[in-house]
Amino acid sequence: MTPSIGAILRGVADGPLVLSDADTERVTDEARTAGATVAVLDGPADKGGVLAAFATGLAFPDWWGRNWDALEDLITGGVDVPRLTVVAWRNPGRLARADPDAWATACDILVGAIESRRRIGSPPLVVILTGEQPGAAPAEDSMSEPRHPAREHASDVPANVRKLGKVHHVAVVVRSIDASLGLWRDMLGLPVELVLPIEHDRVTIAFLPVGESKIELVQPDDDTTGVARFLANKGEGFHHVCFEVPNISEALMRLAMDGIELIDSVARKGAEGPVAFLHPRSCQGVLVELIEAPGGPAWAALGY
Repeated sequence: MTPSIGAILRGVADGPLVLSDADTERVTDEARTAGATVAVLDGPADKGGVLAAFATGLAFPDWWGRNWDALEDLITGGVDVPRLTVVAWRNPGRLARADPDAWATACDILVGAIESRRRIGSPPLVVILTGEQPGAAPAEDSMSEPRHPAREHASDVPANVRKLGKVHHVAVVVRSIDASLGLWRDMLGLPVELVLPIEHDRVTIAFLPVGESKIELVQPDDDTTGVARFLANKGEGFHHVCFEVPNISEALMRLAMDGIELIDSVARKGAEGPVAFLHPRSCQGVLVELIEAPGGPAWAALGY
């Protein structure tokens, strides 16, 4: 769920946010009105274009060179950061395709800057991506020769997805947890860690540990939820896989900057920690959940 414009400008969005052109324009207009520094990157395709756009938007001091170190120092607060900073990056997919190394470096700098500002209490950095996203195939690809399907799929999965942490749990939708425990607990011998109603999602869940991971049973408690519709359309079975990450805000930002479509752009409270979901459209039809490891920064922020 995308936060309100007010929440974005207060730095509530851990970002970056993927917004429409119209929403991006509204946010940047409101940011300027509020006295923020706004840098607009209009689809740069190389390192020089990126640094030039940042130099213009962030008003690099005259004596600074236009290089990655100068950008990192300025945007993370190596000098005084008196104001909210908004970076509106149009068509970031151009740089990701044309110069992957520059894209990776820019991502690292922006991720580090957001975390650094939050940690030291500086005015926030808000990053907005709009237009052509990383991971989108260029139009001319449709005219090229077919590629091997396995290699094609592998190249479409960003390294940050492939390097996610351990599997925290695999979720299975069931009609009745009580009935399902006859299989998972009584026949397969898995212990029941908890059974818990999640009132705001209108489901009841059960966790059954197996090795370092868990099976989650998810039972819809009324007929109006997405889980209930899933059960009605597809029947009982696999629903999603959840990966544990050390810092969910950082993971979401890196994934969004790699072109993964987020269902949750910020973490929300889950039964066992801060969670967020990635859209199946970006994950070959699989609903993917992230959960932050115990003690991560989102735990305190969400009041655990």
